[in-house]
Amino acid sequence: MLSRLFEGTVDRLSRGLTFARERQAVVARNIANAETPGYQAQDVVFDDLLASASSGGPGAPAAAAPSRQIPARDGLARSDGNDVHLDRQMARLAETQIYQQALVQILSSHFTALKQAISGRV
Repeated sequence: MLSRLFEGTVDRLSRGLTFARERQAVVARNIANAETPGYQAQDVVFDDLLASASSGGPGAPAAAAPSRQIPARDGLARSDGNDVHLDRQMARLAETQIYQQALVQILSSHFTALKQAISGRV
């Protein structure tokens, strides 16, 4: 019974938070290597996972595939071969932080609704 409460929505939100954590780690690595000759910036994609998860319909378990890293393709590389552009990396970091905060807020609202239902206030 308890597992049914956490299927679907909570599972997908959890995967979204995992994606955000992975993307933050990749962006942090890119920023740390901004001056490393030959370093190629990476990014993490999750779009394929969202499409496969949402295609199952409401209540269907989401696909459990890992996110994947791709070249960031921020623009032309410098003469030393490094293609990290700090402004674009900082924008990705901010975007990911907003995404993560939204997921946490949705998850918190979900648990608040469950708590209210359990206590009989709904």
